[in-house]
Amino acid sequence: MNPISALQQQFPLSPRKFWKKMLPKLFGSLIIVLVLGGTITMLFILANGNQKTDIGIILGFAIIGGLILYLVMILPYAWYVKAYIRRYYYAGEEHFITIKKGVFAPAEIHVQWQKIQDVYVDQDVVDRMMGLYDVHVASATAASGIEAHIDGVDQAAAEGLKQFLLNKVSSAGRGGFQNAVPVTPEQAQEQPHPQSTSINLTEEVSSNTYPLTGKWLAVKLVSRLVGPFIYWGFIIFIIFGRAFSDIPYDYYGPIFLGYLAVSILSAIIYAITLFIWKKNYAFNFTQDNIYYREGVISLSEKHMPYASIQDVTVQQSVLERLVGLARVCIENAAQQNMRTYRGVVSVFTGVMLQGISVNDANKITNLLKTTVLGKNTSRYGL
Repeated sequence: MNPISALQQQFPLSPRKFWKKMLPKLFGSLIIVLVLGGTITMLFILANGNQKTDIGIILGFAIIGGLILYLVMILPYAWYVKAYIRRYYYAGEEHFITIKKGVFAPAEIHVQWQKIQDVYVDQDVVDRMMGLYDVHVASATAASGIEAHIDGVDQAAAEGLKQFLLNKVSSAGRGGFQNAVPVTPEQAQEQPHPQSTSINLTEEVSSNTYPLTGKWLAVKLVSRLVGPFIYWGFIIFIIFGRAFSDIPYDYYGPIFLGYLAVSILSAIIYAITLFIWKKNYAFNFTQDNIYYREGVISLSEKHMPYASIQDVTVQQSVLERLVGLARVCIENAAQQNMRTYRGVVSVFTGVMLQGISVNDANKITNLLKTTVLGKNTSRYGL
């Protein structure tokens, strides 16, 4: 078992982390047991249909067998989760952050402070239900995108960890290191901001001064409303296209009504998620980093130090060009990767400012070019 570091003592994992990892297993195992038990019970009843068998006895055996199977699936996993949490370790060393996790195949990662590209906090669906947060750091390697995160802390601990990490990254950017003693969010706010990785803005650059325009909302809303009709029409054509000549005309009406119902319901859901995303979308160019938030059910908060910015681009799709809109993509060398059954898939980890005019996009880009990209990047540790 790993010792408890000073950082863990100050910002510990929440006790709710155990249930966060257990809930998917509890519900998943229950579904498997119900489906498997129900199938076996029905097959047994059908196989003994000609015999006088008490259905109550069969159901009794099915319930007892299902309960035993459920416990066999759950109890070992509960032990594993307990062991996983006991062995979870993270510490803020002098020159790097260390994170260790795992039981049977433990993983250990060390990321130098000056190599960290951004710090972000996010929540998945279960996290939001349980009031938990995950704090991530990302460097330019694939391993950091998978392993370098502290998951399952409450809001106060997440905020404290975020401030601690940002202070360490800023301190490393100017060539020095703070002591590896964790600080509270209040202490972090009282500490002076490092000047070498700060920029002085002549005006506020945020989602308040550059909000999502009405044109952007209209374009997105139309695509969300029209898209489901095209998508489900294509699906129905693939499924029934070749069989339409053999389907009686009486079935055309129900099929068309089903198509309309599914398309309308999908369009409504897409429209609702658009407005939720719009409500959660925010960005702000602070003195030390770019703050960025987005999400619908799962929320993500990113803090990208100016020192880590690699390039800035202005992009337009065909439709955006027609209506005079643009996007500003701010990228660093961070790699966020997701493990899937097909392997590891890389996802976009930068900051994307959307729904602004071409003039505003060029204005923000020029501001970054003159204040960040045009500076001597050696002093940023790049």
